[in-house]
Amino acid sequence: AGDSDRNGEKNRSDPSKSKKPDETAEKTYLSDAVRIIELEHKLKQALENVRQAETVRESLKEATAMTECLQSKLEELKAKNAALVADKAAARQSLEPSTPSASSHASPHKYKDDRSASSSSSSDRLHREYRKMRKELAAAVASKDSARAKQERAEKERDSLMKTNVRLLKQSTEKDDMNAKSLSTILHLKQLTEQLNQEKDILEKRVKGAEQVALAARLAANAKERVHEEAIREKERTEQQLKKTEEKIEALLTEKEEVESRLSQSKAQMVSVVKDLSTVRQRCDELTTESTAAAQEKSGIMEMAAIAKKEAAEAAKKASAAVSANTASGSGRSRVGGKVKSEFTMEQMETQVKVLKGRLACNVCNERDKQVILTRCRHMFCRQCVDKNIKNRSRKCPGCGQRFDMKDVGDVWL
Repeated sequence: AGDSDRNGEKNRSDPSKSKKPDETAEKTYLSDAVRIIELEHKLKQALENVRQAETVRESLKEATAMTECLQSKLEELKAKNAALVADKAAARQSLEPSTPSASSHASPHKYKDDRSASSSSSSDRLHREYRKMRKELAAAVASKDSARAKQERAEKERDSLMKTNVRLLKQSTEKDDMNAKSLSTILHLKQLTEQLNQEKDILEKRVKGAEQVALAARLAANAKERVHEEAIREKERTEQQLKKTEEKIEALLTEKEEVESRLSQSKAQMVSVVKDLSTVRQRCDELTTESTAAAQEKSGIMEMAAIAKKEAAEAAKKASAAVSANTASGSGRSRVGGKVKSEFTMEQMETQVKVLKGRLACNVCNERDKQVILTRCRHMFCRQCVDKNIKNRSRKCPGCGQRFDMKDVGDVWL
């Protein structure tokens, strides 16, 4: 009872212990949720940086296109500048004063003044165009420098964005890993809570059972000694029964071995008996055929014996009558003797006719006369009975059972 009370107190103190892991699980769950929110915010920032990097890439593409256009314009301006320089050099060569002789160059002053005025106007125009080209060239160089600076800045921003992108990708992978871990931990915690609840229910049931057991133990304390004594007695009885059963088992094993040996011997005998039985069956078939033939012959002999007995009895009667008649007169003797002699011959003839008809009739059907002889055994039958046996593939003599072939069948004329 004391042990059960202690177990109950321990089980009651277990729910407080089970609450602690629940609180720690909730804390870890909250910290994981906060970290997930932070990682989501960082992921959004990384996506915005990626978008900015894409815009910077587009601006870089536009700047490279601008620089290519400016380079083409600068080359055109250089070509124009070279053409103007060549024209200016040609104009200077044409404006240089020549030193001809007085006799050969005696042109008027008016022609010289027109030529100098036209050359001065063309040189002014060329100077203006040259200045304009210089300004355009300076502007193109400045725009080129600014585009180059923008390109360098864009490249720097692109490198920084690439680094941030890599860092954010790492953070996103870490976030995914943390999400997976947090989900696994959440599931594990749910399972643990379920297990703890189940264990709690089991412990409560055990506490109730322990209380009931304690009450039953108090009631069964007195009966325990009696049960122990009865158990000892039953143990002794069972040991005795076990000994007896072991002895019986040993005897049965010996009997089993003997039976198995006998069974093997009986099997061998059975095999030999089966062989003998097959031979005996064959012999029985032969004997049955012989017995049928012998029975038929016996019946014929019995009939003949009965006929012979009748004939002997009649002959004895007739002989006694003849002896009594011989003592009479000679004249009467001759008359009576002739009469007796005629009666004896008629009955004898009838019996002889019957015997001869029995001998001529077939022993199988007893209806038709004998027409065929089997040369192997010299028995005679009617042709229909022999043909019937040949059709049924039982080529054995109906009288003695001896086998015969078609060659052994011959005709008989009686």
